[in-house]
Amino acid sequence: MSLIAVLVAGCSFVDTIDPRYDTINRSTTKARNESILLNIVRASQNVPLNFVTFSRVSGSTQANLGMAAPTFVLGANPPPATIQRDATISNSTLNTSVLAASSFDITVLESRDFYTALLSPVDLPTLNFFVRQGYSRDLLFWLFTDSVRETIGGTTVEYRNTPDPQCPVFQGTQRCFEKMVDDALATGLTVETLTEQHLPTPGPGMLGAPGGTGPPGMSPLQRPINIVYSRLCFDPVLATRSLAEYPPDIQSSLRWPGQHQPRCGNWKPDKKKLGGDTLTFEWVGTPYGTIKYEIITRSTFGIYQFLGRILSRGLTNAVRVRGPRDGSEDTRILAVAQDRSDGCFVEINYEGEMFCVPQKSAESTKRIFSILVQLLALKTQVGDLAITPTVRVAP
Repeated sequence: MSLIAVLVAGCSFVDTIDPRYDTINRSTTKARNESILLNIVRASQNVPLNFVTFSRVSGSTQANLGMAAPTFVLGANPPPATIQRDATISNSTLNTSVLAASSFDITVLESRDFYTALLSPVDLPTLNFFVRQGYSRDLLFWLFTDSVRETIGGTTVEYRNTPDPQCPVFQGTQRCFEKMVDDALATGLTVETLTEQHLPTPGPGMLGAPGGTGPPGMSPLQRPINIVYSRLCFDPVLATRSLAEYPPDIQSSLRWPGQHQPRCGNWKPDKKKLGGDTLTFEWVGTPYGTIKYEIITRSTFGIYQFLGRILSRGLTNAVRVRGPRDGSEDTRILAVAQDRSDGCFVEINYEGEMFCVPQKSAESTKRIFSILVQLLALKTQVGDLAITPTVRVAP
């Protein structure tokens, strides 16, 4: 009995969270990536997309340890007719149990605000976010641009960004959207933002204004308003960088080399005319005079449709970005195979077909997954997570 007491006193259960934390982290990542690939496949088959998100994931562990003395007889007994044990051990003598459970809350994103944001074209401030995170402008132009319209002498031609584009002939030259991307990279076309703080004008109901009744201690002078201006501009530093990052033909394909306007960092006093967003610019000093450009951007939903069209038309090996000059990366925008011979970064089965993003290479595709995750997070409002069905998993 003394030995049992010592064993019980020295026995304790120590729960470590790192294995379960790692498991939940990997599981939610896998579910998120599968959801993105599933929606791309749905888009390829003209099936409505569906968006869900985790609003909470938790795990719990419960451990029980039971111990009791075995059953035995004390005192004198008559000689047994048969041989019996002096002590009986049952399942209540020493028992343990461990229960691990996981639960998570999911939200089906179906609100008006969510779809308003999902279907709205990507604006310049959002595009600027991604440019400054180190994503290549090459990939961002392919992903976010639906078309480019070029106007010369009152005539406008459109270069559409589709998996199998039609390349119009304009001013005696046939050009595709791909060449428009080359021009943007070679000239250093990028996004520039400028934030200014403006003090509000005192008005009725504000502290400090005639008859104002604002909250005590609050003044209009303490609540400046931030106004963000954004525009497309040409950065000579990026133009120089493109010489090292891309093959020489990206420069030789320029129709009109030279200074391009507007230059980044040179904001004019009439910048307020830009409003909060503008996707137009002019190319001055060309042999044809001033050329006007308008860039039509996609929405997040449009990005899924673009990727779906690449998949449905079997052009995953044809639609490519420039990629690094040394050829060290897979330049396919959407790398999806229907076998797992090289391992899968993410895979799903849909309607009897298997779709696999290769584990090795597929760098551009993996970056697109990251961009889509970030875009959906930017489009999801707090109110979208208010009502959540709870799913509990207990093995």
